[in-house]
Amino acid sequence: MVISFWSAGGGTGKTTLASAFALSLKKYKKEIVLADFKEVTPHIHRHFGIELSDKSNIYEAVENGNNTANVVNEHLQKKQGIWILTGFGINDFTKFEEKHFSAVLEVLKNEFEYVVIDTSAGIFFSSTYAALKNSDVIFAVAAPTIWSIEDTAQMIDFVSNRWSVGKERFKVLLNPVSKEEVDASTAEKIVEIKAYSVRYGQKNILRDISRIAESLLKKDLEKVIDIKRAEEAKSFGVN
Repeated sequence: MVISFWSAGGGTGKTTLASAFALSLKKYKKEIVLADFKEVTPHIHRHFGIELSDKSNIYEAVENGNNTANVVNEHLQKKQGIWILTGFGINDFTKFEEKHFSAVLEVLKNEFEYVVIDTSAGIFFSSTYAALKNSDVIFAVAAPTIWSIEDTAQMIDFVSNRWSVGKERFKVLLNPVSKEEVDASTAEKIVEIKAYSVRYGQKNILRDISRIAESLLKKDLEKVIDIKRAEEAKSFGVN
């Protein structure tokens, strides 16, 4: 399952929320990777205190048709019980395209049960396009203000219509990086999709994100059970 944290504009706290979400998943799942898809200014490596590695060998592997999995695995580091793929700095940004990021994601999807992605804001990076196209769930992180919510709604419509990313994949996540003006209920009315909110402060963020992750996993598990039941019923000739 691929879960992306994305926003219409910058400064909404995506990196903090994506990191908290990945860490909360380890309570329920073992194979988790947190991938930094923020080009030019990646921050996941700073959050976890690890070095940002040059990804030139990934680019070369994709271009030459070599085994991408081997080189991607070279860049994975385990911290606090989860795997980390550090981001793509300014040198990588100048040459990486959508196909390179999609190749990386294909490797991660094959090797991990859950892939959590911290994306660049907006719609201007090929890494963002690759992440959103491949995501099962997209948390659109917004400040709890009317302007931020309206911008988010407009951007979601663009991504849904122009990139053919189903609107049902999106969930709005309000992060109190500024004075709260809009609650989750009001946000849902504006954007017309499910919205969550987290409270200010590190402890509150961890608690609230853990609650959201648990809710998401419960629904995911229920879907798997329903599919299995349908398959079993079909095998016995039950319609």
